Amino acid sequence: MENPETATVDVTLARLHSNASEYAVAVNAAIAVQLNGKHPFPLAGGALYRLGADTVAFHEAILALCATGWVSCSAPLLRTLLDLLLSTAIIVERANEAEMRGFRCTHYCLKAMLSEGDGEAQQSNRRQIEAGIARLVGTDQKQARRFIFNDRLPAYWYAPDYYGRPQEAADALLTAELSWSYAKLSSAAHGGFFGLSIFRDQPDTIHPNQRSDPRSQALALSTSIRIVLEQARARDQFELGGQLSSTYDQLIVRLLETRREWDKLRSGRP
Repeated sequence: MENPETATVDVTLARLHSNASEYAVAVNAAIAVQLNGKHPFPLAGGALYRLGADTVAFHEAILALCATGWVSCSAPLLRTLLDLLLSTAIIVERANEAEMRGFRCTHYCLKAMLSEGDGEAQQSNRRQIEAGIARLVGTDQKQARRFIFNDRLPAYWYAPDYYGRPQEAADALLTAELSWSYAKLSSAAHGGFFGLSIFRDQPDTIHPNQRSDPRSQALALSTSIRIVLEQARARDQFELGGQLSSTYDQLIVRLLETRREWDKLRSGRP
């Protein structure tokens, strides 16, 4: 199954990839130092921390795929990255609803498992739910109980009260480019031929082996970098008031310049 082609990641993109991870880690560290365990939005903050950790992990996985010749398999992971960014954007959209949204994001899975497992597992899930509800203010506690114990299990944690479906949220909260990417990567996540061909330099060449696809690598890495930057920026603005905005601005400029160079190469322009 091994292919003699070797996948060499562009040095500039690899450096940007690393810098994006470093920026996300710096935002998380600054939050920990400044808030020192006294988060004004503890449930939202906990959800954002988890979303941030998963974002960096999937970001590193994209690099691993590119470096080992499997960039053609990166579309479903990028779609997951966009879902993580989407949850982040929904939580921070309105500060006065952030705690309830954070609760729903982190306790949605427990709602789904309320009737699963043995009695001990169900009791454990119930205790975790009750502990989360207890951290909400009184008016939100009633809403949380209704969501967990009375409402039907929705397809997404934010449906139907905030957004009915992911693309609706993406169109409202993400950049036009990332919203477009969400729609196209949805096809790949479900095994669609068009979606899976996005990250193949020669999509009509079908085989199960590793590929050296520099243009597809550039697209996958630049998309992942942009998602990480936007997720970390959302945390910085919501939890730190934008203390690290200058770092975001510098990295975005570098990313856009790098993408313009790759667009020139792709089009054959000087």
